[in-house]
Amino acid sequence: MQKKLLLALFMVLSSSASAQKKDASADRPLPSYRVEAAGFKSAERDIKAVCDSAAGELWRHLKPYKLEPFVVKRGQEGPFFSFVKNSRGELEILLDTGETYWSQYAYQFAHEFFHLLCGSAERDPGNLWFEETLGETASLFVLRAMARSWKTKPPYPHWADYRDSLRQYADNIVLKRARVSEIHQKGLASFYRKHSKELEKQCCDREVNGAMALVLLRFFEEKPERWDAVRWLNSPPRQKGETFQQYLRKWRDTVPRRHRAFVEKLAGLFGVPIGS
Repeated sequence: MQKKLLLALFMVLSSSASAQKKDASADRPLPSYRVEAAGFKSAERDIKAVCDSAAGELWRHLKPYKLEPFVVKRGQEGPFFSFVKNSRGELEILLDTGETYWSQYAYQFAHEFFHLLCGSAERDPGNLWFEETLGETASLFVLRAMARSWKTKPPYPHWADYRDSLRQYADNIVLKRARVSEIHQKGLASFYRKHSKELEKQCCDREVNGAMALVLLRFFEEKPERWDAVRWLNSPPRQKGETFQQYLRKWRDTVPRRHRAFVEKLAGLFGVPIGS
């Protein structure tokens, strides 16, 4: 039964992805950044090619704005994004992968790049789980988008066939998120209420975050321009002990008018009324 539910979700996601319109900003220049290849056991130009592709699948859907300079480096304790600048004045994205595991590079980079897109270094610890959930959504969105893009426009011609590996990597993650069956049975609002206390204390629970991400993915694949709203997700000022409702309401009040209905829609999915 659980497997049937997951496969049903997979079909819905596949349908929504195929319905996407070609974005007119597909060739928008990427933010400037560099890669330090030391420790990856792979060529800098190849790592940069994968990261460029992953970044582009999100960046093309955002209105242009200036990002802080950043560097991609090899990490050893899991992927991580640091708002603390290094000696060169760069923020750092650490990827815990290597060699030619391009799907893993893309999956990790998309999540950490998403944190950069969210703006301020000021984060509300109690609501950070929501950003982590959106980051997981971004990873799946990017992998699936890259699998389509690489069919006709891979970084190198001989990488075109690797699109199947990108898609398979995403599909395997979808099928492993078994807890999404709880959402199918009782709804996202009920799922959130059940796990809210643990999420406030532990923002990174891949099974819980991942299950919610599968629900949110459809909304971003339906209208990828919705990614533009995330740049205001952490807009100051941050209130100490802010409730999830207050957090979402502040986000709704900060985004441009074109995104307000979408933020209200997301709040409604979680059963959190924020008005209109």
